[in-house]
Amino acid sequence: MKKKLTVLLLLCILIFTGCAEGEGEKNKFNVSGDVAQSQGETRVLTLSMRVPETLNPLRNREETVDTILKLIYQPLIAFDEAGKASPSIAESWSFSKDGLTLSIQLRSDITWQNGSQLTADDVAFSIDTIRAAADDSVYKKVLDYVSGYSKTGQYSIDIHFRSSFSKNLAALCFPVISAAYYQGQTDVKSGVNMSPMGSGAYSMQSYSVGSEMKLTANASYFDGKPEIETISVRTTGGEETDIYAFDQGMADILVTDAIETGRYADEGVSGVYQFTSNEYDFIGFNFQRSLFQDKKMRQAIAYALPKEAICETVYLQYAKTANTPVNPGSWLYEENVAPFDYDTDMAETLLKNSGWIDTNGDGRLEKDGENGQEQLHVTILANQENSARRQVAAKLGEELTLLGFDVSLDMQPFEQYQEKFINGDFDLVVGGWQMSPVTDLYSFFGSKGSMNYIGYQDEQTDALLLAADQAVGEGATLLAYSSLQKRIAEELPYISIAFRNKAMFTSNRVGGVIAPTEENIFYSINRWTFESEKE
Repeated sequence: MKKKLTVLLLLCILIFTGCAEGEGEKNKFNVSGDVAQSQGETRVLTLSMRVPETLNPLRNREETVDTILKLIYQPLIAFDEAGKASPSIAESWSFSKDGLTLSIQLRSDITWQNGSQLTADDVAFSIDTIRAAADDSVYKKVLDYVSGYSKTGQYSIDIHFRSSFSKNLAALCFPVISAAYYQGQTDVKSGVNMSPMGSGAYSMQSYSVGSEMKLTANASYFDGKPEIETISVRTTGGEETDIYAFDQGMADILVTDAIETGRYADEGVSGVYQFTSNEYDFIGFNFQRSLFQDKKMRQAIAYALPKEAICETVYLQYAKTANTPVNPGSWLYEENVAPFDYDTDMAETLLKNSGWIDTNGDGRLEKDGENGQEQLHVTILANQENSARRQVAAKLGEELTLLGFDVSLDMQPFEQYQEKFINGDFDLVVGGWQMSPVTDLYSFFGSKGSMNYIGYQDEQTDALLLAADQAVGEGATLLAYSSLQKRIAEELPYISIAFRNKAMFTSNRVGGVIAPTEENIFYSINRWTFESEKE
């Protein structure tokens, strides 16, 4: 089955997540294998992908193929390590006052790999190609945001959006293809679609169906010819095959969870380049329980959670701790919010201020209610096959028990766990979301949000969510997201734990400036080198 890239999804899916630190750092080890030996004297960087149905990036439906095609094609607008829009084919841009139109000025010095000029006609043709692509093609979601275009010059074009949305720019990360080259031949079965011709760092030299694609450095690449001249892309059957190939020294690159760093350190991998993913861990409160309508109760539980210790012992420090549901590596992340660092004294004070006292000396907190005295009892939901979630739930349970809570751990198989989460059958839930670059926080925290399973409702938060969605321009967007995160951190619908790190593992031959990102692991490919060339 083909895996669909969720690069532009507003809706996110439940995932199993973990934690890490050291973003951008390279950990050095000795390595035993050497791909160069299997290549003879030829210096070739060896990568992998699945067998492609098409090599037209706008008709492609497979994630690993899209990753490789990023070497051949450039996006209209790129995104840097902080997830901020940066020039690529688009040199500059500006929004209309209502945020519905983006006027783009293209670079005039970009040529296709056949020597012809890249113009606004190619951008327009690319949008039309996306419109005709299959619903599960990688970039189809672009049309959820883009309604059309108007060419305004040879190197300028206006992009029209369906609504004013602060993340509309994220929809423009699609690769641009040549109108002249692909005209009338965008069908996936067309021969042209198996002979990619782009404007990126590499061009295709040859392709053997189901076997290997060979790429060569593009001397006319606008950001400078890559230092590594040749790339061999082998087709593999799945992730397990990729791992085996890397373990056996038959591939130079492997991208996986950063928690595998320990394994590869032991096995002698040369480089580990960590980067923060969009996998977000949290603990959610069920607002249908009267207990959690009390903010002091939510705050007390937040103070009782030892996030730093959890990331060290549960996730082996492979995460960026976070205080809001925005990636801490993002340019939108607001650091100046209430952190609720681990403080059991503060937790005890808040509980006492809410009327929870151990009146009979049994070590459990009680409170007088409408129906007499009630004991402080909570159930923590987690899915049993996820070791990290089990450990987080257990650790939180231990801390709350010491404070005087009566705690039950509800460990369920994933399907039952998901059903309970969606139906609100929990007190506290240990969960995670795969956040999209086009993050729709309203889905999680809006009063009518489609994924607001915790039942959180707050008019001020709704207003801030709307303001963040509708902000136009960098300054207004940054300010709107700052205000929103401060409110979410103060209100505590979730206790944010961390965003998990991923890592790019490299063989001992690969060096240079390696800066993978969640959206493009080959972000700095033209500055990669072979280590032995420095000797």
